[in-house]
This record gives sequence, structure tokens and C-alpha cells, in this order.
Amino acid sequence: MSIALQNTATPVVFDGYTTARQWINSSTGGHIRWGVLAIIANYVGSYAMISKSADPFFQQFNMDRESLLNQVLDVSDVCKGFCCEYEALDDTFLCALFEQYNITIYTKGEACYATYRIGAELNSALITMGLHQEIKADAQVPFFLAELRKRLRALIYKSEISITTFLGRPPRLSHRYMNLEPPLDLTDAQNLLWQLLVDENGYNRDGEIRHVSWVGSSISFTARREDILELSLGNYTQEEVRQKAIDIQPETEEHWATLPHYMSSIKESIFGLESEEVSDLHFRNVFRQGPQVNSLLLHRVLMRKAGADPAELIRTAQTILGDVMRTYKRVEMSAAASFIYFLAVHGMRSAVILAIEPLKQEQLPEYPNEPLLPRSRTIQDLSIFAAKLGELDTVFGDKNLCKKGQKVITRILDKILSPNTSSPQSHAFPIQTQQLDTMARTTDMLQNAHILENPTFLNDFSYDISAQMSGPDYEFRQWLESMGEQNWDL
Repeated sequence: MSIALQNTATPVVFDGYTTARQWINSSTGGHIRWGVLAIIANYVGSYAMISKSADPFFQQFNMDRESLLNQVLDVSDVCKGFCCEYEALDDTFLCALFEQYNITIYTKGEACYATYRIGAELNSALITMGLHQEIKADAQVPFFLAELRKRLRALIYKSEISITTFLGRPPRLSHRYMNLEPPLDLTDAQNLLWQLLVDENGYNRDGEIRHVSWVGSSISFTARREDILELSLGNYTQEEVRQKAIDIQPETEEHWATLPHYMSSIKESIFGLESEEVSDLHFRNVFRQGPQVNSLLLHRVLMRKAGADPAELIRTAQTILGDVMRTYKRVEMSAAASFIYFLAVHGMRSAVILAIEPLKQEQLPEYPNEPLLPRSRTIQDLSIFAAKLGELDTVFGDKNLCKKGQKVITRILDKILSPNTSSPQSHAFPIQTQQLDTMARTTDMLQNAHILENPTFLNDFSYDISAQMSGPDYEFRQWLESMGEQNWDL
């Protein structure tokens, strides 16, 4: 312990000529540091996070998976405490903090204060180290370390915009005050030959979508998501909202144009379900979903703040849920723990949007000749999706929110399939019902949470429940959380 403390109190020395092996040796073995011990602990946690509770590993060591995750977080906190005590703010500390942040998100959920607090510490460490500025290889920083820092910066920025979008809070990092030059699309082993292996935009020539491919290409999409978040939180007129939304689209298309064909082709195609590698399918999947989710968020803002028609929102939600359902057909993919977040967060948000539209169609005085959604296919997909939500990992931090989403979808399906769907009550307010297709109310969710407890009101369904679908993520989350254990009916 004393050796680790002494090493932690001494800065790691390197220059532009330091090799990766030399850099690793300077913090391991007899030079072990508390930041490295934190990384080791967090990697154990990462293994537990992506493993199933029935994994033989836990049986072999007579260990409960959830307990192991909690113990890992405790160990990581102790290691982090020593680093902070000796002000060892370096690359290993930042890596350890990022891994701890990921485990905390998984086990406690994005809405938990502990998650938000660690995110703040992570952002502060990044800024304090000066990594929001230009990162380059020079006489002081070796090439491999500069690339590692760029990867880490991109991941931290993406995580910050993701959680602030979900919570509806101002971002603590902004592309306006950061240099977000993406890392080169190289494997760790390729860093020494990088000039021969990447194109003029820094992407690999092998045609493979790797983790670093996704990290680098997602920076611009994440910056656009920050712009959408600003549009959602800011005070703008309807015309300003429409104009800013128009301005966002060309920037997105410009970024698509810089990507190599093996990445840009995913935009319009089914993203490689025939791929033999689960990891390849996963990266294609999350890469395609980034801009799709941006589009979903933007259409929700336009409905809420500019009175836009819901048709584009519904079409985008349909595309996202379709991707989820196609991916789940791959058995090995559906068993991957990395798929849980995609299924529960992106899938659930779109599924609830799609569940509401058929219900509105059923309650119109006359069923539309050309409905926005095909009734039978939509009901089938939603039924399968709701059943899959019931299979979520018990360790998943947002499982309770997902259960409430499952409850909402199931109740709506019950209402649609009920023989009383076309009751006189559902046609009692045709004007208000038709308005559901053309406008979204901007009433704050919390002020209207009591409405959900009134079965009579919900039976009439004159309340625009779709307003919650057009609101920002934090309102959607609050609405689901308000769906307590009380009896409520549609």
C-alpha cells in the first residue's frame, strides 16, 4: 500500500518518444499506482456488467453478480480517494473515472444523483487536464497517448450530452468551447503505421466499423444533439425554432458526406444483420441509431414548440423500433448485455410513441383509410417488445422505469384489442380527438401528473397523452415515473 501511495504521489514522466510499453511499465509492477488499481477493479466490474447472472464464473466463486458490482464500486471509490488526496490527476485516473461512471450508470440508472455527480467529476477532470483544447502528438506527448486522449474526450463528451438530454438539463460540456478533433480510426496495434492505414478523413481503409470508428464518427452527431438540446431548453419563438431546426439538418448531411461508404451506406440500408460478428452488428446498430435518435428528438421539439405535424415523429419512431426488432432476431445479439440499453432506452421511447398512435386511430369517429401505422404489424411488434422488456437484467439501473414503460404499452394494447374500444365514450369529444393528430400540448408533466390517477378522465381520453411524447426526455421519464402502482385505465 505504501508503494502505491508513493508512486501515486509522483507524476508519471514521459515525452514524445516514450513507447506504449514504457508508458505502461511506468505505472505497473513496482511502479503500481492507485489509478491503475482503480482501472483493474473497474474492469472486473465491466466484466460483471456485461455477463449474465447465470455465468459459471459466479457459481465457481460462490459470488452474487450484483454484490460484486457494488463491491467493485466501493473499491474504485477507495482508489479514487487516494488519487484525489495526492492530486494524481493523470490519464490513468481519467480512464478509471470513466469506467466507474459507466458501471454507475448501469447499476444505478441515469436519473440517479450519484451518476450525475460522478459525471460532473469526470467532466471537471477532463477540463482541468486541458483536454478540451487541442490534443496533438509532439515532443511532450507520444502519438499513442494523444490518440488515447482523443478517444476518451469523445466518449466523455458523448456521455455528457446523452445524460443531459435524458434529464433535460443544461450540458456541462459544449462543442462550442471544446476542440473535438476525432481520433484516427485505428486499432491499438496500428498506431505506429497510421499514415498508411487511414484515409484523408482519418477512417480506416479496411471497411470495418470498430469501436474507435464509432467514437470518432459520433462526435459531430453528438454536437448536433447538443444543438437540439439547446433548442429544447432555450427560449425561442416558433419561427426561431423552425429556422434552427432547418439549420441543423445540413450540418448533419455534411458530416454524412465525410464518412467512407462502408459507414455512410448504413444510413439508408438495413445495417448488416447478415454479419457473422456480433460486435460488428452492435457497432453498426449503435452507429445508425445516433442520427436516428437525433431526428426523433428534433421532431419532438418541433411538435412541442412549433406546432409541427406528428407524422415525421411517428415515421422516425417506426424506423427505430423496426431496427430494434430486426436486431433482436439474432439470438446471440438478444443475449448480449450491451443490447439491454439499446432495447430499453431507444426502443422503449419509440415503442410508447407508436403505441399511442393506433389508440388515437381507434378512437376517431371513423377509422382512417390510410392510417399512419399499419395496425396489425404495429400491434405484433409492440406485443413482442413489451414481452422482452420483462426479461431485462435485474441489475439494470433503469429497470423500474422500463417496467412502467412496459405497463403503459401493455395497457394501451389491451385497450386497442378490447371489444369496447369503439365505445361511445371514445367518440364523445371528436374535436379534441382529431386535434391529437395536429398539435401537442406543452403543459408541464408534473403539473398534470394527478390526471393519470383519474380513471374516468383517461377513459374519455380527451387528455392529450401524446403531448408527453413530444416533450423532452426528462418529461417522458417523469411521466413514466408518475405511473405508480395505482390503478389507472385508458
